[in-house]
Amino acid sequence: MMLHETCTTDQAAPQFDHEWQRRAFGLALALSEFRHFDWSEFQQSLIETIGRWENAPEAQRGDWEYYDHWVAALEKVIDDHQLLTAPILANGDSHG
Repeated sequence: MMLHETCTTDQAAPQFDHEWQRRAFGLALALSEFRHFDWSEFQQSLIETIGRWENAPEAQRGDWEYYDHWVAALEKVIDDHQLLTAPILANGDSHG
């Protein structure tokens, strides 16, 4: 798998148990490759998300689901960059 130079990940191909996991992976990768955010920023968000799960009392953690953390990290980065709430600006569009 060839990745954009800003996107470094494990050399092994990712493993998915469900189609939604493959889509979440692909969405994070695509948004990074199109430079909506740096891959390192997503990685840091994922580290923080997993850290919060690890530091939570065991009774409150729930089962370990890697891609649940992946989606939570992706949601944070998308929100931080207002990718779903920022106005769309088209070149030459004066219809505000």
